[in-house]
Amino acid sequence: MQNLKQQPELTSFNATGTAIIASYPALPPGEEIYDIMPPQAMSYPWWQLFVQVAGVVLVFYLLWLFYCWLTSPVIRQRKMIVQSPQKQALRAIERLKLSPVWQQRQLKEICEMLAGILKAYAHDGFGLGIGPAATSDELLHSLISGRVTSSICGEIRDLVNACDLIKYAGGSPNEKSPEELLEMLNKLVVREGWQK
Repeated sequence: MQNLKQQPELTSFNATGTAIIASYPALPPGEEIYDIMPPQAMSYPWWQLFVQVAGVVLVFYLLWLFYCWLTSPVIRQRKMIVQSPQKQALRAIERLKLSPVWQQRQLKEICEMLAGILKAYAHDGFGLGIGPAATSDELLHSLISGRVTSSICGEIRDLVNACDLIKYAGGSPNEKSPEELLEMLNKLVVREGWQK
């Protein structure tokens, strides 16, 4: 019984809710509803899209430049130290004294290095010969044609012959010790007045 009573109430509620919504009064006469227009044809915002794409490309380009700047090697300008040929030869002699070749008394290598230092000094300092690649005969010939004084020419000949004897003929170091050969070279390097 109660179920039967509840059903009419539900139907009456639905009817009254619909009636309330449908019973709103119409707009008063003479008033208009603004902002309601028929569909308008609008052009696509190409310029706005172009500006956005250009902005994105510019940002990526700037990021790429920054990345290249971060990963590029640092270029440092090196000062060229210009040393006189005499100073270079004296430094080469000091390096020879500190080298393992000198410590282990490897006579062939010591004599080869002494002759190389002398030939480089003669070439760089006075333009004699072709440098360390010159043979002993080429060096002596260039000394004679370069108008080198006879006393220096004789000392150079003694040093070069002693080095060649040890290097090529297996001469004994008893004739000239490495210290004596080094001292001869040192005197030649610091001596003035090579050329006439």
